[in-house]
Amino acid sequence: MKFIFLFFLLIFKNLGAFEYKNLKTNSGIEFWFVEDKSIPIVSVSFSFKGGSSIDTKNKNGISNLMTSLLDEGTRNLTSKQFKNEMKMKGMKLSFSTQKDKIDGVFQIISSQAKQGFDLFYEAVNHPSFNDADIERVKRQVISSIKIDESNLSTLASNKFNQNFFKDHVFSKNIKGSESSLKNITKLDLVDHHKKSLVRNNLIIGVAGNINVNQIKKYIELVFGELEENQQIYSIQKFNSLSVGEKIFEMKTPQTSVLFGHPGLERNNENFFALRIANYILGGGGFQSRLYKNIREKKGLVYSIYSYLLSYENDGVIVGGFQTRNISVFETINNVKNEWKKIHSRGITKIELDNAKAYFNGSFTRNFTSTLSIARLLQVVQYYELGADYFIKREKIINSLNLELVNKVISDYFSNDKLFFMIVGEPEKK
Repeated sequence: MKFIFLFFLLIFKNLGAFEYKNLKTNSGIEFWFVEDKSIPIVSVSFSFKGGSSIDTKNKNGISNLMTSLLDEGTRNLTSKQFKNEMKMKGMKLSFSTQKDKIDGVFQIISSQAKQGFDLFYEAVNHPSFNDADIERVKRQVISSIKIDESNLSTLASNKFNQNFFKDHVFSKNIKGSESSLKNITKLDLVDHHKKSLVRNNLIIGVAGNINVNQIKKYIELVFGELEENQQIYSIQKFNSLSVGEKIFEMKTPQTSVLFGHPGLERNNENFFALRIANYILGGGGFQSRLYKNIREKKGLVYSIYSYLLSYENDGVIVGGFQTRNISVFETINNVKNEWKKIHSRGITKIELDNAKAYFNGSFTRNFTSTLSIARLLQVVQYYELGADYFIKREKIINSLNLELVNKVISDYFSNDKLFFMIVGEPEKK
């Protein structure tokens, strides 16, 4: 394993040498492609903008239900037959709904490419939405919603989204609710499929052992029949995020706390400066300030973290921890203190250098498989990071100096903008 990692590190040490092709099919579908003959696998990572954000109000969860059914049979194959065909051909296919998009992954052994892409085509264009399958998957989703309601971490996450994002579409549960799922009919799913899987909201990255002419033909096959939609689905900015504290009481020996704060969209010029700041504050695992001061020095939590959630037009910083009920507000105050400290004092040169070294070095992990490369190609397109992103990324990071990063920290970090969602039985202040 160590040899493999070093091999990829040497290959991609100079990311300017990383070459991809921007291809276009006969009908005009554009995608990025890397030919890789090292292993006999073809990987496709794709997404459609929209996701659960375009669910209708009384039918929340329809995107998640629809994507859960796309590998449950086609016009010619039952669910069992379709999954058996995938297994026999060494094929992987999955769809998932996110708040802002539908994600998909397809992988096939090169020798089975034609048969695999034929099945891929059927799943995307001709899902059966069989009545029995719809009811079965509905029951599965409803069961998972009930399990979520008794799982402290998942419940805290759902309550956080519901309260932090207020009236924004991100406040909705991707899975919907038992009542909203019961409102969804087969016709609704057919219409939503047609509405969601449209060419002008499609982004594709491909990597693997296949030549240019073949992959252009197969991408055209799978996606060429999809309709265009006049509407480009785009997430609105978070104009009003909650601040302060909100408690949802439930009997539990520990309390789960999630906290949120405004962030930045992915293609913002200050994104990497904010990312480095967050890495130092709470994103660097054992090395982060939150972990060292709240876990190691004071022993208030077992784990504590923060990370950036950056979208197309906006972003947030999210963090969390679990602690004893008696320690909840003491821990919250410590988080606020660390937030205040980084805002007023900034970071040090040593912290900056260590963070830059981490982000430069960790990027090579994106090149350890055809799937990780395909995903990277798709993500760079999705966030419109630019055709020269692989060349300029390291230059952007290395150009960040202490004065600039600390100015971004001073401008963006504010205790007054923090929100804490508390789920459990915290002892009163």
